[in-house]
Amino acid sequence: MACLMLTPPVIVTLLLEQHTPVTFRASGPSMNPTLRDGDVVQVVPPPSGPLKLGSLVLYRLYGRLALHRVVRRDCRSQRWFIVGDAAVAGGDWIATADILGLATRAHRQDRVILLATRRVRYAGRLRFALRPLRRALNLVRQALHASTSSRKKG
Repeated sequence: MACLMLTPPVIVTLLLEQHTPVTFRASGPSMNPTLRDGDVVQVVPPPSGPLKLGSLVLYRLYGRLALHRVVRRDCRSQRWFIVGDAAVAGGDWIATADILGLATRAHRQDRVILLATRRVRYAGRLRFALRPLRRALNLVRQALHASTSSRKKG
């Protein structure tokens, strides 16, 4: 008889497979500014049709769960390119089978943030499109910080 260890990722996966929405506290900076560390996010099972680009999805990667934005689709392999909003490089290609759910809303203090709206999807896609500019600005900021720090030491 096989024993199933009920870790949080397993529980979340089982609930979503049974079409039960889940709510959890987001942790980490990868989805700034859309989501912040500590926001409470609601995820529903994925839609029966194709995902919309710009959607926030909960997915399985290397045995862990992550919540990031869908920004590209490869129709031939049925894979999705997913990145965090704060990322200026990188991302992951995810199989459709690894997508567990769609984030629909977040609670931050006394506010409700709707995540499955056209405006939020477009804003996320624009943020992704501006990654080369954001990366360049980040390098300039790091260089300025380094030169300021070296002047303070000298």
